[in-house]
Amino acid sequence: MNVTNATSHRHVLVHYHLFKNAGTSIERLLRDSFGDAWSSWDREEPGARICGQDMQRWLEERPGIRAVSSHQVVPPVPRGNLSVTPIVFLREPLLRVKSAWLFEWQKQLGLETPKGSLVEYIESKFVHQNSSVIANFQASRLGNIHYDATRPRLHRYNEELLSAACEFVDSLPFVGLVERFSDSLELMQVACRPGFPDFIVKEHRENVLESSADSVEVRLEKLRVDIGNELFDELCVRNRLDLQLYAYARGRFGHQYESLRAGDVGQDASLSSAA
Repeated sequence: MNVTNATSHRHVLVHYHLFKNAGTSIERLLRDSFGDAWSSWDREEPGARICGQDMQRWLEERPGIRAVSSHQVVPPVPRGNLSVTPIVFLREPLLRVKSAWLFEWQKQLGLETPKGSLVEYIESKFVHQNSSVIANFQASRLGNIHYDATRPRLHRYNEELLSAACEFVDSLPFVGLVERFSDSLELMQVACRPGFPDFIVKEHRENVLESSADSVEVRLEKLRVDIGNELFDELCVRNRLDLQLYAYARGRFGHQYESLRAGDVGQDASLSSAA
């Protein structure tokens, strides 16, 4: 589908592709919908981050781009003469760990089975105190407040990261949850409608390494049994900020979705400029 916009003001979708948060599925959706007007941008350096100002410049240099996905972009959202709709999906932090294990220790290596157990994976990640994809990763990524820099402002266990990440979530026209993916796409459709009235949000399931019909609570209990109480408790400690951020986002999501189902979307689920 060729998505067009009749207005002269430039609207752009910026997809914050957080690792193992259904980002590949969202990329597929955007790529199929926007074609050449969609792009991805990440720096070559592993672990690099892209600040809002740099993303603004990148978009300004590419006037034909209507949607962009990036693993490395961090808040605040791009400004300038842009009306940005951010796309952000969060995931239950502890359940996210198993998906990261299957990706890093199996799929990424082209193996039929993981090169080591889930317990071994978690223990290997916990060797690194200040940098890990399974320790407060979401709060760390969304807690940046500097528009022109991505310098580590705070330790990833600092409570101020949580406040900044929650403020960013509050600024979003919608926040998606991986555990309620289909419902999240409904909210995404509403959030994108003002700037992209012809954009149809279709569901894709890409790069899904595990699936379960069990509830989140049942899956968490299975995780506890699989890795043992001591390591599970340590995982909770290392993800204390992410757990609180997810709970906060889940509450906001519930309010938005209930309003949508009631036919009264309201301001929370409508497009707002996050500049």
